[in-house]
Formats: sequence, C-alpha cells, structure tokens
Amino acid sequence: MTEQRTRADRVALATAVRDAVLGVDGVAGLSTGGPVEVATLYAGGKVSGVRLADDLVEVHVTVDAVPIEPLGERIRAAVRSVLERAGADRPVEVVVDDVDLAALTAETRR
Repeated sequence: MTEQRTRADRVALATAVRDAVLGVDGVAGLSTGGPVEVATLYAGGKVSGVRLADDLVEVHVTVDAVPIEPLGERIRAAVRSVLERAGADRPVEVVVDDVDLAALTAETRR
C-alpha cells in the first residue's frame, strides 16, 4: 500500500507542478525538451515537461513573454510553492526550450 501511495503522491505532485507552471502569465505551454523527452512517467501515463527527481525538479517551457529571466523566477517561485505545500522541497531548474514569436509579435501590434 505504501508503494501505491508513493506513486499516487508522485503523480499528484507532478500534476500540481504542471498546473502551477501553466498558471504563470507568460508561459505558453510545457515542452518535452530535446531528443530525450522530459516527463514524469507513471503507470498509464505521464506528465510531459516536468521531471521529478529525488534531488531536483526540472520544468521545460515555451514562453510568450519577455524578459525571460523574471519570467523564469516567477515559474520557479510557483513550483517552489507547490513543493513546500507538499513537504517535498528541492531545487527547481527552469529550462526555456522555445519562445512563441507569433504571440510576441501579436502583442507588439496591439
């Protein structure tokens, strides 16, 4: 039962991290990274763009806002908040895989 609980907690944590990241203004979506997919895998599915490790949480994003550095800090803060509430504090690495230039161009035209 403990192992099943741990798996459920892992899925819930990865899902909460995903939802928090997607809730940050300027995040266009999560990205699967490069040639090796970034995801938290579980029986029957995965949470793409979020890698939960024992010593690190890695999130890969596509953004539609600049400047990128403050946006990365807002993403990191959102993830840290989720981790703290879950009692799963660990470092957070934010990787910007792409910038949605069409969204930036549309914003400039307004």
